[in-house]
Amino acid sequence: MPRRPPLSVAYLLEDTPLFGGVKIVLRQANLMRRRGHRVMVVSPGAPPDWFPLEAEFVATTGLEPDEIPAADVTVATYWTTIDKAIAGAKGEVVHYCQGFEASYTHNVAEHPAILEAYRRPIPAFALSAHLARLVEERFGRPVRHVPQALERGFRPAWRRAPRRRPRVLVTSPFEIDWKGVPTSLQAVLELRRRGLDCVLVRLSQWPQCDAERAMVVADEFHHHLPPQEVPALVRSCDLQLAASWEQEGFGMPVLEAMACGVPVVASDVTAFRDFAAGAACLVPAQDPTAFADAAETLLRDAREWRRRRHFGLKVARRFRQERVAELAEDALYWVASGAWREGLGEEDGP
Repeated sequence: MPRRPPLSVAYLLEDTPLFGGVKIVLRQANLMRRRGHRVMVVSPGAPPDWFPLEAEFVATTGLEPDEIPAADVTVATYWTTIDKAIAGAKGEVVHYCQGFEASYTHNVAEHPAILEAYRRPIPAFALSAHLARLVEERFGRPVRHVPQALERGFRPAWRRAPRRRPRVLVTSPFEIDWKGVPTSLQAVLELRRRGLDCVLVRLSQWPQCDAERAMVVADEFHHHLPPQEVPALVRSCDLQLAASWEQEGFGMPVLEAMACGVPVVASDVTAFRDFAAGAACLVPAQDPTAFADAAETLLRDAREWRRRRHFGLKVARRFRQERVAELAEDALYWVASGAWREGLGEEDGP
């Protein structure tokens, strides 16, 4: 098959802070640049000093229409960039959905505007299978599932069993309620109450807040850790607790832990069920006792710990960067060619 011509692609970001959703976009931009495409990251935020961006960075004042460069495909990466992409794009537009923002609790006043943006008749990329189903079934938009790519640094260390004093990892900010961090922390306290002495390792984008400190002071608290240092920290742990609510879009830390050979206890929610069932131990969300029960089983039973580690590594292999890069590239051609319109009625087109 002849090689398809390279594309020009512009990814719109409202800002560039150290967050998983931003890293996923920057990572995809780099992968597309390596495949020979002209790739631009367009943002009013500062160039990300925490990420080695290989794509071109285009600074703007506010993603105004005349600031968005011409591209074959303009990618809206958050609900607030959908209308800006449509207004300023010179080619095709696609929305990369990493989570359904109208399900969050901190932004209820914005939900009507979010729903209106989701009704725009443009195609979508979805980070996870359940988001693809939501966008297609609820909003009638054509969707491609474009998962995240695992960085090569997330790899396992040779291990046969958890440490005598196990290290339990809890990621994400305490302040984001649907990440369920309080549930994970309560589970750690319950493990200690049962006599299982464990080291609590916290990883967050933000410093430890007073409300979290009042619950428990972590043995180690890492915040704003450069991405290149995260794999070694994850590998140093024996178990991860991930107590996200149903609002979770994908759960990148769960995949990264499994890629490092670290077993996971996670909420039985759609995002985790879609890709981690059978590898992670899935328990009811917001149930610290259930999390503690599953964690205790894994930490006291080396055979079960190894079994979960094995299946987690198998799951992680599905997200190797070469495979994901091919999926993302194919999805961009699907948008650029206009093939996403196939099957739409004329009245449904933009």
